[in-house]
Amino acid sequence: MSNTEQAMGENLIFSSLDALIQQQQSARLLQQSGLRRKAARQIGNHHVRQLGRGMEFAESRPYSPGDDIRSMDWKVTARTGEPHTKLFEEERERPVLLWCDFRPGMFFATRGQFKSVVMTELASLVAWKSWIDGDRVGGMLVAANNHDELRPARSKSAVLHLLQQLSLESKQMPDFSAQAPSLAESWKRLHRVLSPGCQVTLLSDFRGLDEAAEQQLKRIARRATVTLIVISDPFEHQLPERTRLSLSDGLRFLKLNTAKDKVRDEYQQRDLSHSERLQQLAVQCYASLINISTQDDMQQRLAKLRGVL
Repeated sequence: MSNTEQAMGENLIFSSLDALIQQQQSARLLQQSGLRRKAARQIGNHHVRQLGRGMEFAESRPYSPGDDIRSMDWKVTARTGEPHTKLFEEERERPVLLWCDFRPGMFFATRGQFKSVVMTELASLVAWKSWIDGDRVGGMLVAANNHDELRPARSKSAVLHLLQQLSLESKQMPDFSAQAPSLAESWKRLHRVLSPGCQVTLLSDFRGLDEAAEQQLKRIARRATVTLIVISDPFEHQLPERTRLSLSDGLRFLKLNTAKDKVRDEYQQRDLSHSERLQQLAVQCYASLINISTQDDMQQRLAKLRGVL
């Protein structure tokens, strides 16, 4: 690839590491003003109330036999005339795992960026936000020929390593002749590496979702908190009217006449069925569901992510 071709394709058909590193600034915008403390309790540093010396004072309550005398709240005791003890909140890190879909179907777009590029930028946003919140961050990158697993770690170098792998994978030419792993197969593998209480974010177009995959995701949801980020291109929702299309994945070729109402209606119905199936699955798994389009700009993406992540 020439330098000119590389410049034209950068962050459109593949992701540069520099662009993913710059997502750190956008990730800070997800920290809602005045709610950062609350968000940290829900997603990042997860607090558990306990008696004793913790990270942060929570409240006072009446003394109970057996409470640690070192935690007595002498000011409240003096004011009320009744013995009170302090409760503290102890911070516990939550591992965050990003499951990223680099199967061949993600290397596609008719508007905006490739779905794979949108995915890497969203994954970097989530990774940076998790790191800012004090969580441990890891990932599982799934392509036609390989599975890359990066164990969650709480360090900036771990985030940078994840971003580097995301960038490298986005630059790989997809192998359309290879048998890509099914969602069920990959999610079964994901389930094996999960630790209880993990936050799992799955980024994909979720094409190939079937009953076996649904069962695996339900198993994952019993061990982890799940967020589904669905990435799609407008072409996948509705065909253009009255035109003849020539489609190819490099191996197969297809001609499509969209002037026929039946063709367009069946195409749109399949997409609606896919969307409804995902929505139903999200409800069953108590998962958050976020829909991102390849033509969404950064402000639109942030608006959709804010309040969910």
